[in-house]
Amino acid sequence: MKHLLPILLLPAMLLIGCEMPSTTGNASVSQPPKTQQIASANSAQRPVAYINGQALTQADLINPLIEAAGGTVLSEVVLDRMIHEKLAAAGLTLTPELIEQEKTLILATLSDDPNEAARLLQTMRSSRGMGEQRFQAMLFRNAGLRLLVKDEVELVPTLLRQAYQLQHGERYRVRIIVAGTLAQANALLVRAKAGESFSDLAAMNSIDPSAAQGGLLSPISPLDPTYPSALRQALGKLETGGISDLIATDDHFIIMKLEEKLPADTISYEAALPDLARALRLELEGQRIQQAARTMLAEAKVVVLDPALNNSWQAQQQRTQSE
Repeated sequence: MKHLLPILLLPAMLLIGCEMPSTTGNASVSQPPKTQQIASANSAQRPVAYINGQALTQADLINPLIEAAGGTVLSEVVLDRMIHEKLAAAGLTLTPELIEQEKTLILATLSDDPNEAARLLQTMRSSRGMGEQRFQAMLFRNAGLRLLVKDEVELVPTLLRQAYQLQHGERYRVRIIVAGTLAQANALLVRAKAGESFSDLAAMNSIDPSAAQGGLLSPISPLDPTYPSALRQALGKLETGGISDLIATDDHFIIMKLEEKLPADTISYEAALPDLARALRLELEGQRIQQAARTMLAEAKVVVLDPALNNSWQAQQQRTQSE
């Protein structure tokens, strides 16, 4: 049961040559000495690239970068500082070993093959423009948040039993067609029960991402809470090859065909327990980490003076709270 850690991989961008004062907490902001202001101004005018022989300076990039991803970078800075404060208040020490463990966990979620995992991680970092500095900062945030939430995670027997049934118990291989309206769903149900190819109907009409595979889903456990309860209840009523009646969810209608019943495997609960406990702990910690990060961002007292940065920050906050 692999769980992709909710690592805080935010779109990459650096505010080059822009020294941002602390905006968290109630601390006053002091002005830098005049000599530092002059040095910063000179740095901002230093060329960073040439376009057809004409210099492009850091100053040319600052405002577009702020508009494009200032809120994202500010979120990272705020989280960094909030995590530092929370760790200090709790008397917790984040060791280099704990930070390195985060990289190991990420690699393990990407692939069982170490070489492939390293390649995928590099691809993921490249796609987000994440250099070594921001990557190490991300590892710090993950490790710090995990250290803060680890005592909140309790592996109760009922959750472990449920995890065992999800991974090793009876499962069902099904295809689904998802329609947005009752009229569309009824029309598709009539065609499916009349003998038309279910996979073709799904591929051409379903609004679910599984349409690309003819509606085929990964095997489903009737105990898996990530699927609608109405769908899971319908599983036990179908025989192999059977097609369900319409299954109504909050905003869609589902038609399901049972392709195959997969019996439980022969691995005992006791033999599976170590791996189950490890995977379940990572999953529960991941949930707590996401919530802790959202809470810290909401709690932080951030005063943004730059209008473009404030717009980007507000948009980032809305995205974070809606995830």
